[in-house]
Amino acid sequence: MKTAFLLVFLLAVNTISTSVPESASGISSKQALSIAQSHVSDRKAEWKVGLTQYPPELFGEEAGQSGSSAARTEKRKVWKAEAKFESGNKEVYYIDASSGKLLSLSEIEASESGLRELPVALEARQLPHPSFQESGVSASETTGVSSSLNVSLEEKKGGFRLKLAEEKNTTAAVMQSLVSPDSGKTVLHLVRRTSPAKGGTRYRLDLVAVQPAKKTFKVFPFADLQMGDTYSTDTLAMGYGFRDDSHVVMIQPVEKAGGAGIGYRIVSLDVGSGRLRELAANVPPDLSPDFLASGWLNADGSKLYLNSYRGGKLWIADLAGGGVKALDGTFSHTWPVFRLFKSPDGERFWYEKDGYRLYDGKGVKLADLPADTGLHSNLAFKWSPDSCYAAYDYTFTKSDENVIGGEDRKVIAPQGIKIFGRDGKPVWSTDARELKHGDRLELRGWIGGSGESIGSALSAGSTANAERSSGSDSAESLSAAVLRSYTLERAEDREPRKTNSVYHLVQPATGKLTKLSEAKLAELHNPQPVLGESGALMLVDAGSALYTLIGDETNSARTVKPLSASESKLLWAETDYAKGSVTITAYDIASKKARTTETKDLLGGDLQAAGEEYVIDSELVYQKLQ
Repeated sequence: MKTAFLLVFLLAVNTISTSVPESASGISSKQALSIAQSHVSDRKAEWKVGLTQYPPELFGEEAGQSGSSAARTEKRKVWKAEAKFESGNKEVYYIDASSGKLLSLSEIEASESGLRELPVALEARQLPHPSFQESGVSASETTGVSSSLNVSLEEKKGGFRLKLAEEKNTTAAVMQSLVSPDSGKTVLHLVRRTSPAKGGTRYRLDLVAVQPAKKTFKVFPFADLQMGDTYSTDTLAMGYGFRDDSHVVMIQPVEKAGGAGIGYRIVSLDVGSGRLRELAANVPPDLSPDFLASGWLNADGSKLYLNSYRGGKLWIADLAGGGVKALDGTFSHTWPVFRLFKSPDGERFWYEKDGYRLYDGKGVKLADLPADTGLHSNLAFKWSPDSCYAAYDYTFTKSDENVIGGEDRKVIAPQGIKIFGRDGKPVWSTDARELKHGDRLELRGWIGGSGESIGSALSAGSTANAERSSGSDSAESLSAAVLRSYTLERAEDREPRKTNSVYHLVQPATGKLTKLSEAKLAELHNPQPVLGESGALMLVDAGSALYTLIGDETNSARTVKPLSASESKLLWAETDYAKGSVTITAYDIASKKARTTETKDLLGGDLQAAGEEYVIDSELVYQKLQ
């Protein structure tokens, strides 16, 4: 029997699930079932509910997040409620286990006639009020928004929290939190409220600008619309990053002239006053029933890139001049895969379709690579922090022996790695057969490098097969990749295990490969966090060729997330889902001393450091560090 999928997204994220134990925190399975059943009306169905864990996409910082302000790598606990109807159709609801917010819905239609896409409601109109805010005028002065967001500050031991007043028949959720680059003096929260309305949904957005050190905040109404299709707006209406310490680039949803549907404009928000300045009008067009796959601000804040998922349109908005360029060709995606992989500085991106193509920030194609014969990881290309390299790990064949899991997309055990320069030319490569340790080889992640310490570590290393491009503009980069060699063990009664792991450090610019030795944290003189996906935190001292692991990669009920790193301090958070607690560690590199703060308040997920004093979560909790 063939099936067709209608994917209704409230957040544009890629997901790979792993089962986790139910804890006392958050909503229960019965509450999750009740939320899901409220969307089914009177239809009879057989229900199945389970608790899973979903990491965001790599947070590569997708769905409109800039690397500096919204890197999100912490896994989210999600209830998965599946309804099977008498017709054979199924609906799967994904519900945030902490907030009870419906994250996404998949409808699976049983059909004998082949694939077909189910219809999506297209009607969209706005409640009557002025649609555009004048340039340079406070949001609260011009929107005419009624029933503004009611927020109060509640002191608590070791910090404070912001509480949103409850409204009848209204669901409120914090969609995004952005931390200003000036040591977190301001944190901007985007709050969405939805409520039933005649012919659709009333959709309101408010911005809450918090100054943690002063324990003060301001609320700026941002949108009040009525629409039938909210998921497309959810993927667009957000902040895309700070241009400077006090101005955020955002997309604001508005009513088209004459009430002809929903439109958008790009604005700059002053987080201190709430004043808006229009940067580009009518950008992007209404995407419904499509949605945004990826949106990002480049490093200097001069350009905003927007890529639609199914249609594959890519717009480049010049935020200084106000012009908008739509690139020729399509950059489309097919669920559940995202095929565009941007660099951290936003000036390069790889796109996968019938091979791989690299483009610069102007949309000019720089490189063209043929498709591989094996499988590759998701994301296909993982960029170094300085945007000089992109690593691609793969298997030799497409055999199922290389697949170790994944519900929505395959999770593989790679066998080889290729690293490409910023110009798309091959720089370095090796595979498990060449390293001769175990039968698998994967990229564990990247470190940014710190001058002589990396050079000294690699100068004594061995040279692996290096295909270096002498003309590459990556030649002076100090980024280094951490590789993991291991043996994949399979058994019928359990999931595959990665055993006998050995780690190596390679600097692609030189091609030198150095084996890392495990040590205690205090033995690392210059520990740097390895940036990549994992439930454990890996710290590497390149100068001493040492590493340490904090946490257990195999224990999904206990995860460790790096929050910030500087030359003198490291900050990370360890979440214990079984205990319902979070332990924050501030580590002083020079003195090798650690300060810990344990709390049961930071369970909203999406943990971020707000300067050196506070850690925040998605539930508006501000935990002060001890």
